[in-house]
Amino acid sequence: MGCLLGIIKFLALLFVVNFVWNFLIAPLLGLRATPNRTADNRAHFLRLLMPLLAKIAKADGRVSEREIDRVEAIFRSLSLSPEERRYATEVFSQSKDTPEQFDAAAHAFAMGVRAFELRLVTFQYLVLVACADGSVSPAERDMLARAAAIFGIPPQLAARLFAEAAGTRGGGSGAGPRTQSAPSRAQDLALLGLPATATDDDIKRAYRRKVKELHPDRLQAQGLPEAMLRQASERMAAINAAYARLIKR
Repeated sequence: MGCLLGIIKFLALLFVVNFVWNFLIAPLLGLRATPNRTADNRAHFLRLLMPLLAKIAKADGRVSEREIDRVEAIFRSLSLSPEERRYATEVFSQSKDTPEQFDAAAHAFAMGVRAFELRLVTFQYLVLVACADGSVSPAERDMLARAAAIFGIPPQLAARLFAEAAGTRGGGSGAGPRTQSAPSRAQDLALLGLPATATDDDIKRAYRRKVKELHPDRLQAQGLPEAMLRQASERMAAINAAYARLIKR
């Protein structure tokens, strides 16, 4: 009887642990996701991303073939399924002609996508579309500046992301030359989302936060395409290098 009671208590404990993990801890940390939740997260991201791409593509009053090609290239890099591609194309087409303003779409994205790294990748996508015609118009440049501000991207980091995205993808004039010198302390701090006045404790806290944000399990739970997971891995490598330089200075 005592043995049976012990087994019942053990099974009850397992049930409680499983419940707490699956319904409380894992959802809170974003470490687990069902297939349906993953698909919903991907659709949610596309629903917020497409209006931004559409608005910046039509900044000069029309969407050019080069801009459409650049958006298609982004679709390919995201490895969208046929259904996702159709959905993204539909949202993009509808968003081109809606009265919604770019800032409203940017605020909606910032509210719906809390992960800072996803905002950085999205900003780079906006740069790629803006540069599609070989130059960045004043209207497009203004949109990029407003997007960076709304996304909470420090100006120095936004400038660096602009140079990287435009300079390595045929951005044309306005991209600026890519620097080959070692990053400065201010640039490394910007990569961590910190101002030039950041202390050593600020750097350590920001680095720990980035490690958590870019954890593969956490990103997979958000339904990110494989291409964005690779980009996140590359960003983590850059952050590791920046952190290593900062703690040595």
